[in-house]
Amino acid sequence: MKSTVTHQFPVMFRAEYVARVDREKCIGCRQCMKVCQFGAMAHSGAEKKSVVDTRRCYGCGICRAACSKEAISLLDRASVPASANLW
Repeated sequence: MKSTVTHQFPVMFRAEYVARVDREKCIGCRQCMKVCQFGAMAHSGAEKKSVVDTRRCYGCGICRAACSKEAISLLDRASVPASANLW
């Protein structure tokens, strides 16, 4: 993973999914940020909720597993224009 993220040497490839945060369910605990190895999860100070940078998301689902409120789901990468062609 370090080779891919830090040195842009493609050893890992993105999955066919990207994460999405349900703002109604998110309580802003930031557990997803702690486990995301790709830096795709951020925190909106204004909304006090987590947000996903779909261009950085690898679709691994680790953030979804860490969310105790089940506020994170995985969407088809092709349905998200910002990341549809990123593999």
